[in-house]
Amino acid sequence: MTPTLKRLGRHDVAGAAQALDLDGAVVLEGLVGATTIAEIDAELAPHVSIRPPGFRPGFDAAFYGKNTTRIQGLAAKSATFVAEYLLHPTMLGICDIMLAGSCGDYWMSQAETIFIGPGEPAQSLHRDDENWTYAQTIGIDLQVSVLLAMETSDAEVGATRVIPGSHRWPLDAPVDLDAVVTVELEPGDALAYLGGVVHGGGANRTESRWRKALYIGFLVGWLTPEEAVALSLPPDVVEALPDRARQLLGWSSMRGNAGMDGTAGALQLWQADADELARHGGLFVNR
Repeated sequence: MTPTLKRLGRHDVAGAAQALDLDGAVVLEGLVGATTIAEIDAELAPHVSIRPPGFRPGFDAAFYGKNTTRIQGLAAKSATFVAEYLLHPTMLGICDIMLAGSCGDYWMSQAETIFIGPGEPAQSLHRDDENWTYAQTIGIDLQVSVLLAMETSDAEVGATRVIPGSHRWPLDAPVDLDAVVTVELEPGDALAYLGGVVHGGGANRTESRWRKALYIGFLVGWLTPEEAVALSLPPDVVEALPDRARQLLGWSSMRGNAGMDGTAGALQLWQADADELARHGGLFVNR
């Protein structure tokens, strides 16, 4: 039987969490509307235009892509990104189910454009949880990622490839290429997947089209994010952010555990000289 992924409506939080638990990935159709996509695209365009494709010297060009444009610091570059994507209630509802039971809170690990250009070969299949080598052996979900299509993402332009159920494989299990699913998306659709699922960007076999997608990852709060998120945000931008956005972006202290009493309840992460980090806006208690 040919493997497939479930495709659900954008409000189906419980169904998406169930699909993630079973398959490791799910498609949320119409997660973001066309107007929002256009606004984010316009706000990021000046930054994308000055960022040459490829990653910095010394990193694996085959993995990050020689003709792939990645920019980070998106919360400082796009207010619409924060309001309509970072704080999307469906995504946060899914993370509440999949991550919150293993931490006091979760935060954003990374957000970036992944614009795959013409001629880019396929990315190697991998697990995002490999960033946290030791933690991935614990056997819990560390991360929920969401890849939002900003334009049509089909097989020819480099649609992401996923192996359903691979989040349940032993970490040293050989990759079964016959189990790969190419996840095609229309603008506004999103692919949500766990950090333990095997996946990778596809090859862009076109001459002029770009696969434009916007990635965001949410990580259990006791692990270090992939992106130095807080450093990308100037205080004047932070002052205008909603409380929950500050928490997700590293401008608030957080609990590393779910305990509310005794020693566990007293402990906090990401603090400075016993001071809560959310100095802007008077936020002192995380969740």
